[in-house]
Amino acid sequence: MSKKTNGLLANVVLYILAFAIALIPFCLIDNIFLAEAAFTATATLVIYIVTCFVPDTSLYDPYWSVAPPVMLLIAMIKYNYWSTNAIIILSAFLIWSTRLTGNWVITYKGLLHEDWRYKMYRDKCTPFGFAVINFVGLQFVPTIVVYAGMIGAFNLLGTDGFSPAVIPGITVMILGVSLEFVSDRAIHRFLRENKGQNRTCDVSIWHYSRHPNYLGEMTFWTGVFISFACVLPDIWYFGLGFFLIILLFLTVSIPMMEKHNMERRPDYEEYKARTSVLIPLPNRKNI
Repeated sequence: MSKKTNGLLANVVLYILAFAIALIPFCLIDNIFLAEAAFTATATLVIYIVTCFVPDTSLYDPYWSVAPPVMLLIAMIKYNYWSTNAIIILSAFLIWSTRLTGNWVITYKGLLHEDWRYKMYRDKCTPFGFAVINFVGLQFVPTIVVYAGMIGAFNLLGTDGFSPAVIPGITVMILGVSLEFVSDRAIHRFLRENKGQNRTCDVSIWHYSRHPNYLGEMTFWTGVFISFACVLPDIWYFGLGFFLIILLFLTVSIPMMEKHNMERRPDYEEYKARTSVLIPLPNRKNI
């Protein structure tokens, strides 16, 4: 088998193990929010421990997209949440998860091939320092942020029947997934056609936004909040955790990617000068 296939199998085994162990505290706790918190914390801890022995923090990468639908499904099974609302929200998350996980599979290079961000921290820090950063910043912070974004979805699972008010949020969620899909297809095709040229992708949606994939992700989580707030307006404030996801992209992901692209792509400065950072807008050169 190829290195990529071996790595994918290793990820599958790891996630089955992590989720199986995490089911223990989940089943022992009655409150859905505490049970889900225990589940996601335990699963992340298992993955972290493995990355302490296998020097590949990228083993955590699929967690962002794989864990949310699993968390919704186990709650539906445990608490017998099978309303139309619950099935709709799960379906939207499955569509999102399939696209995002599929994109990860396409770009995955194999076990021990770490994302450049992890490698940067590993190279700059002492072993102990990296262990701390790996535990806190690279794994548990994203886990906490995703959990916060899902609180609205957990609330929606317990609603009865079908609420038409869920439709606007679901529409926004699907819009976000569609934007990510268009972004992925465009950049993958561009990279195939310009392999080795170190050029900045400026075709399709990338001609109008420097980070349309991140915009799509933020749009999806905003849709989760909209669904929750429309169906349960009396407790809308419980869904505000999605702002942490927006904040993570705006203060960490985008600035880090901007710096990385400036360092490795000679044409990025010119691209940056004429292209909107996030919201698709007309090219400034053409205004």
